[in-house]
Amino acid sequence: MKKLLAVLLVMALALSFAACGGKQAEEGTTVPEKGTIRLATTTSVNDSGLLGYLLPTFEQKTGYKVEVASAGTGIAIGYAKSGDADLLLVHSKKQEEAFINDGFASTERLSFMYNFFVIAGPADDPAGIATTATAADAFKKIAEAKQPFASRGDNSGTHNKETGIWESAGIDPANESWYNSLGSGMGDTLTKANELKAYVLTDKATFLSMKDSLANLMIIKAEADDMKNTYSLLGVNPEATEFAGKDVKINTEGAQALIDWLLSDEAAALIKDYGVKEYGEQLFYLIEK
Repeated sequence: MKKLLAVLLVMALALSFAACGGKQAEEGTTVPEKGTIRLATTTSVNDSGLLGYLLPTFEQKTGYKVEVASAGTGIAIGYAKSGDADLLLVHSKKQEEAFINDGFASTERLSFMYNFFVIAGPADDPAGIATTATAADAFKKIAEAKQPFASRGDNSGTHNKETGIWESAGIDPANESWYNSLGSGMGDTLTKANELKAYVLTDKATFLSMKDSLANLMIIKAEADDMKNTYSLLGVNPEATEFAGKDVKINTEGAQALIDWLLSDEAAALIKDYGVKEYGEQLFYLIEK
């Protein structure tokens, strides 16, 4: 009799654990681990806090772990070309198109969100750029006034945008004493611009996320037609010619899962909401299809 009771108790406990396990999986509290996705992205997306806000939801929902490598777009694309990334989230159209043309992409250029570059600088705006119509006009005034300018100088999407604006303005500032090429990410560049009381081109999201530590800077010029900042996703092609004969392993399935989620309604709702509570405004906008 005692043996029978013991057997029945063991069976009851087993059924109880099974029921709890099933309930947890049903409620999404436990999901089997699926491996790691290597995401190479820009410092602006990472420094703004957006990824830290989005990725925990994806990881909990899917069981994947996302490893983020944050650098300028040029370096981020370099990671992918070396087989050290499964997916790119970047914002430099020319570099993205070259990546595709060279056979490294497993997807088309999936542009899905944007924000705006802004020009920040000292509150008294010594170069008088606040009333200019475009970023190119603002850069002309900064050059004419010989006011300090802090450049990322790192071949990032932001740096390439800045370079394009200087070209539109007909100015090459490279050897000017007031021009500071730093070779650093967005956060470090903003910190240095604050120290120098210099003008700087930055994405708005990163500036707002750091504004409490940037006492000497404020946004002077915002949302001009030539300052739109578009972000795109690109999967990495495991069959790229460059990878032939090399021990390169691309997590194509994981990359596609993250792409699908970032393009989903769930992610869209989170992106729309990001920044509203903390900064009083939406920081990233979805590109309507």
